[in-house]
Amino acid sequence: MRLVLNAPPGFGKSRLIARLAAAGRSLIFVRSHLEGLQMAKYVAEHGASAGLLFGRKALCPFGAESGAKCLELRELGVCKARSKKVWPLVFDIGEIYKRGACPYEALHASGREKDIVVLPLAYLSKVSNISAVADLFEDLDFVALDEAHNLLSTVEVQDGELYSRKYCIEGGGVLICLILPLVGEVVSRVRSLIAASASITRPFSDIFSSFLDAQYVEVNRLPWGENLEIDFIPLQVRYHTRLRGEYVSRIVERVRTVYNYYRKVIVFMPNRELAEYYSAKVQDLPVSDKPLGDIDHVIITYYGSPISEGINLNVRAGVLVGFPIPNIKSRDLWLKVKILKRLGYGGYKYAVLFTAISHVIQAVGRVLRGLKTERKYILLIDDRFAVYRHLLPPYLAL
Repeated sequence: MRLVLNAPPGFGKSRLIARLAAAGRSLIFVRSHLEGLQMAKYVAEHGASAGLLFGRKALCPFGAESGAKCLELRELGVCKARSKKVWPLVFDIGEIYKRGACPYEALHASGREKDIVVLPLAYLSKVSNISAVADLFEDLDFVALDEAHNLLSTVEVQDGELYSRKYCIEGGGVLICLILPLVGEVVSRVRSLIAASASITRPFSDIFSSFLDAQYVEVNRLPWGENLEIDFIPLQVRYHTRLRGEYVSRIVERVRTVYNYYRKVIVFMPNRELAEYYSAKVQDLPVSDKPLGDIDHVIITYYGSPISEGINLNVRAGVLVGFPIPNIKSRDLWLKVKILKRLGYGGYKYAVLFTAISHVIQAVGRVLRGLKTERKYILLIDDRFAVYRHLLPPYLAL
C-alpha cells in the first residue's frame, strides 16, 4: 500500500496515520513539534508508544539552540532540569520540565528505543539531515508523510549536500534543490507509505504520485459540510487596487459585518504588511495578530503565517482577502519554476498556482475545526477564487 491521500479537515488523517503506524515499525513525519506531540498521543490511543525526535530548540522550554547554550542556561540557574529521563513519559513539554527533566533529552532518550518514531518533515529536506536518522529507515514497515504538500518546496544546499543536479539549479551564487524527488528516493524501499494532505487536490496530484510511486486517493466529502456556508465577493484585489480607498472601505465593512455576527473571526491578508495596515483600520474592534482563546476577537494575519497551518483555532468565521499568488519577484520562485519545467511539469502551475491553492485550503482549515458542533462561515474576497475554482476542493464551491 502506497498512497497519496487528499482528504478535507475533519476526516481524521492524523488518527488514520496513527492507527496504521501502531501496527509495526514506523516513521511518521510531521510539520511541527506541536503536531508531533499530538501524533504521539494518537498513537498511544491505539495501544502503542511513539518516540519523538525533534530539534533542541523546538523542545527546550527556553529555546536553547545547542548543547552549549543548554549548559549555559543550567549554569546560570535559568534551566532547573537535572534529569535526562522521566517516567512515565508524557508528551507535554511543560509537564516533563515540571518533573525535573529536560524535554529534549527525555524525549530523545526514549525516542530511538521505540518502534514508532515521530520526526519533523525538515529531516527529509537535505542529505545531511537524512544521514542523521538514516539508521531509523532500516527494516521499516510503514512511513507517513503528514501535511505532504510541504514537500513541493525548494531548499538551499551546499555542494556536499547535493544528491542530484537533475533536481537542482544555480542562481545568485547558491544551489536550490526541489525536496520532493529526494524524499521519493529515501522512501522508495518502504513497503507501505501514506502521504496525507488537504491541499493536494486532483489537478496537482500527478507530481506527488510520480515521485512517491504512490496511488492517488481523494476524499471529497467534507464531514458535517452542511454546517459550512461559503460566500463570495468578486472584488478585483490586486497589488494596484488593494490600498485604494473604495477597496479598503468595502473590505473593512465586511470584516466588521462578519465580526458583529460571528464574534470569533480570522482574516487572512496577502502579506504581513497588509495585515498590519488593515489591523489599524479596525482598532475599534478587539483585534489581534494571534489567537486570544475563548473570547470575542478578530485575528488579522496573512497567508503562510505561523498560525495559517497546523494550528487549531477557536473561530467561527474566516475572511480570505485576495487570492494568494506568491511574490512573482521572488528569485527562489522562478528558480523553482525552472526546475519544474526541466522535469516536464508546468512551472507556473506547480510553483505558483499550487502554492496559492495550498494557502487557501490551509487558511480555510483553521476555521473548519469544530464543524461538527457549530455552523461556520467563509467569505472569499477576490474574483480569482472563481477563476481558479476548478483547482479548489468541492467543499469550497462558489
